[in-house]
Amino acid sequence: MRPREPLSLNALLLVPALVLAAVACVAVSARQVSLAIAATLTLVLLPVVFRLWTRTWYRGLVLRGVGVFLMGMHVPLLLAGVLAYGRIGCEEGGCPRLYLMGVLISPVAGALASVIYWLVGRPPV
Repeated sequence: MRPREPLSLNALLLVPALVLAAVACVAVSARQVSLAIAATLTLVLLPVVFRLWTRTWYRGLVLRGVGVFLMGMHVPLLLAGVLAYGRIGCEEGGCPRLYLMGVLISPVAGALASVIYWLVGRPPV
């Protein structure tokens, strides 16, 4: 029987990243701006500090991280638009709260996508 491999540091850091993203989303929905900003900034700093201490940087890492941030940021916007369009009476702009929630959560989703990329992403071969 082979000995079990311990969990990698990447997997262990994904849990606090997901918790920080959840805290930021709940803070946004509760309109606690200072808590949402603090959680989002901590979420952004987590992979940067981890990368600086444990891994070597390679060319294009930051640019790819920003690209993943922008792609991840658009997911809640598109999802809010689709959900609002699917509701009866929202086609003509009748659901601004749903759009606003997508706009407020989009930076958190982008930061989470960037964190996951920076923690799990591998350098190109």
